[in-house]
Amino acid sequence: MIFVTIGSMFPFDRLVRRMDEVAAATPEETFFAQVGEGGFEPAHMAYARMLSRTDFMAKLRAAKLLVAHAGMGSIISAMEVGVPIVVLPRQARWGEVNTDHQVATARWLEGRPDMHVCFEDEDLPAVVAAALKARRPDAVVDRTAPKAFTDKIAQFIAAA
Repeated sequence: MIFVTIGSMFPFDRLVRRMDEVAAATPEETFFAQVGEGGFEPAHMAYARMLSRTDFMAKLRAAKLLVAHAGMGSIISAMEVGVPIVVLPRQARWGEVNTDHQVATARWLEGRPDMHVCFEDEDLPAVVAAALKARRPDAVVDRTAPKAFTDKIAQFIAAA
């Protein structure tokens, strides 16, 4: 199953709409999406508006691929269970966020094992296909952030 999530805070219809198209074009795969409170309702994949943490983690553990926004909660959850992830960052130019922090996160993820980055939604079908092809069920993902990164977060929190 390919699990699609928009996170838990804001709608992300651009991701859900494009993944619904991917589901329609990929009938050999099963899809499930957590779509939040957006206005778009998928026609080609099962979905729920919101999942409990328990249900979310059960779906994630059953997935062979997670497709998500570039939020750290989704990224860390995928890493915790060893599921490859495709991220499409929310972008300020589309009014999805106020800053392009998810674009920065996506750039930071590029090239890491089982982390696949897509910056434009029209590229999502190809990135999902490549991620499925590159999937390595035995791959080990480093579950810890580099010390320099955690030091920056600690400095930010201390300054707040």
